[in-house]
Amino acid sequence: MTRLPARFLALILLLGLSPLAFTQALHTASIDGIVAVVEEDVILRSELDQAIRNIRMRFADRTDQLPPANVLEKQVLERLVMMRLQLQRAEDMGLRVGDVELDQTLARIAQQQGITLDQMRAQLARDGLSYQEFRQQVRDELIVSRLQQNFVQSRVTVSETEIDNALSARDETQSQVHLGYLL
Repeated sequence: MTRLPARFLALILLLGLSPLAFTQALHTASIDGIVAVVEEDVILRSELDQAIRNIRMRFADRTDQLPPANVLEKQVLERLVMMRLQLQRAEDMGLRVGDVELDQTLARIAQQQGITLDQMRAQLARDGLSYQEFRQQVRDELIVSRLQQNFVQSRVTVSETEIDNALSARDETQSQVHLGYLL
């Protein structure tokens, strides 16, 4: 510990600061920092670093496809900001994803990868991501997907004339109409 000059120590005592508190304040380091403010929410340096690590792990065998570090950081930060804005919008609209739907989605993800949920948990742990963090990321993705779907559906309208034109343009041999084609 460095010795403080006597006058400086006296000043500290006069101001009511204990020497121990002052030395601790001198040696305090910031643990995490704010990299962006999104309305009333913040994105922390640790969140940005974790997102960048996740991308680097996904592209571990294809690092030549990643942009330079500063460009990657900017792109990831922009994505995090957009995700926060969309999640805030979804919350304002009352969009939610329940635990049952989330569990089904996680089971489907594991099945698509040809592994069990326990194996997926182990893989996530090896990659440095907790199952709860992954679960929240998937929930957020589902919510944003639902928000985007609502946005598109609110903008798409099909008139009666368009339906009639589509039906009359169909070949006479086609007797079935798939509703999905019209929407």
